[in-house]
Amino acid sequence: MFNAPLDVILTPHDVVEPDLIVVTDAQQISRRGIEGAPAIVVEILSPSTADRDRALKAKRYEATGVPHYWVVDVDAQRLDCYRLSGDSYVLAATAIGGEPLQHQDWPDLRIDPGAIWR
Repeated sequence: MFNAPLDVILTPHDVVEPDLIVVTDAQQISRRGIEGAPAIVVEILSPSTADRDRALKAKRYEATGVPHYWVVDVDAQRLDCYRLSGDSYVLAATAIGGEPLQHQDWPDLRIDPGAIWR
């Protein structure tokens, strides 16, 4: 797991900088950054980036095959987890407020979003 600032080089002409990055293939890690689609990218919304993160970056992640895209909305105390299904994202899990996140792809994973909002 890595955090910004770190480039994710999705294609030779498509470089992004997610807030958090989960890589499961060590060969993707280079001096330039992360090469190719990581397993999970997480964007933490802020007023200045929310629209870009939800629209433009989500479409870029979809188009380049990022399997999981998570969006953290601190103001709304909401964590949305999207999974790539075919060529588009579908909502796979959501946690609102203090309810724990349960994701069907990782049944043993427990995330306490309440700790994020504090």
